[in-house]
Amino acid sequence: MDFAKFKAAVQRANDCLERWFSLQRLPALSDVRNFSALPSAPQLQQLVFAKQARALEAVFGRLQANLVELESVVRSQERLVVEMWRLLGESPSPGACGAVQPGGASVAQMVESVEDVWRMCRDDLAVRGAALASLSHTTTPRKFAEVQAALLSGLGCPLG
Repeated sequence: MDFAKFKAAVQRANDCLERWFSLQRLPALSDVRNFSALPSAPQLQQLVFAKQARALEAVFGRLQANLVELESVVRSQERLVVEMWRLLGESPSPGACGAVQPGGASVAQMVESVEDVWRMCRDDLAVRGAALASLSHTTTPRKFAEVQAALLSGLGCPLG
């Protein structure tokens, strides 16, 4: 047996074991430079809060835009009601306006039904606006869920 080669092999095995122990300590974890780009715990918490605030602002913006669209529809409905009442008042035969048509309702009843739908939508819009106005950055997730469930249930307007 060649003891010099054996000794060299044992030395290489020892070197491998030392390298193993060195790598086992994961030197990357002890090098501060590897973590310098990461924020500290308080900074990270602030960054998370800021991101949540931006997300909430975006949600509030979309909700407000939705309310503006609903307001536009309600205004259009109101104009149609006014126009329909004007047309009804211009009718040369008021009796004909009260007569039941083949569809099962008189012209006057149809105008009243359009006005009723407008009033329901207008009132529903007011309720939705009040519900959304109650939300803020400090609203609890539970309250958000309650408001969401109420709004999705079609508050006030059975047509929605």
